[in-house]
Amino acid sequence: MYVMGIDGGGTKTKGVIADEFGNVFAEALVGATNQNGADHQSIEKELETLFSSLKSQHKEAFENLHTIFAGIAGVDRPEAKKIMEGILVKLVPSQARVIIDNDGVNALYSGTLGAPGIVQICGTGSITFGVNDKGERKRVGGWGYLIDDEGSSYELGREALHSIFKSYDNRGPKTVLTEMIVQHFHITDPSDLISVVYGAKHPREIIAPLSKYVTEAADQNDEVAKELIRESGAKIASSIHHLYNQLFPSNEREVPVVLVGGLFTRSDLFVPIIEGLLKHIQLPVTLVKPPTEPVGGAVAAAIYLAGGKPDTRFVEKINETIVQ
Repeated sequence: MYVMGIDGGGTKTKGVIADEFGNVFAEALVGATNQNGADHQSIEKELETLFSSLKSQHKEAFENLHTIFAGIAGVDRPEAKKIMEGILVKLVPSQARVIIDNDGVNALYSGTLGAPGIVQICGTGSITFGVNDKGERKRVGGWGYLIDDEGSSYELGREALHSIFKSYDNRGPKTVLTEMIVQHFHITDPSDLISVVYGAKHPREIIAPLSKYVTEAADQNDEVAKELIRESGAKIASSIHHLYNQLFPSNEREVPVVLVGGLFTRSDLFVPIIEGLLKHIQLPVTLVKPPTEPVGGAVAAAIYLAGGKPDTRFVEKINETIVQ
């Protein structure tokens, strides 16, 4: 049985065709497909490129797809999901079943392979999402970068810029972030950042990558950067706490919390803060690193929805092919 898993976000989108044993027949990577940050025309173009690449790699698998699970950021609103459905149905074989859901499902299943739990996504955007033993689903945050993206790389990058200008105005302490980010944009003065940021077609795409300078500055013992990391970790812990109380109010066993996203490439900085705060309030959770990437979780979701179950060697096999 051939299935396709799609993991779509605000920066990149990956698609994989595989079977229940984890054998991968095609994979492709394209750009952003989150409607909160990209227009419909560009999203359709990216998905056309994705499907064309997958089909060219293994035509037989593509034409015999049973189920396609597309976990894509920004499709929670009915109108957004309808737009995505309209794009996808034109690109897939007629017999294929297409299921569109939030990308939080991909991330959760990348760590639990179908079991209940919570996933904390901290990539370009952020969201806390979970499913309990009854199948009930809830989310906290993730309402888009203009409203609420706490704990995201974008927010951390934006706060770095905020700190730079507070220092520039003598409203805040000096920070090495100023020199790092000025050099990043090849400018000479922090005030030049205004034209760079406000002149960008998609400012979020140039702000989110600045988060790496916060972790680098923290490595240099920069107090401003260290405080930004503490604040980010506290917001993440708060989101996990609030979602846990909604989904697992009378739970007696530990709930896995899957940590996903670029922010956690520096888990040495963020995890101790999050873990410490959750232990302080005695929340029975275990922070876990997913054994496969989110697109592997999307494939697992497609298998379940097709009536199957990932084989015991699913993770091992799929990880042989997909690039982390």
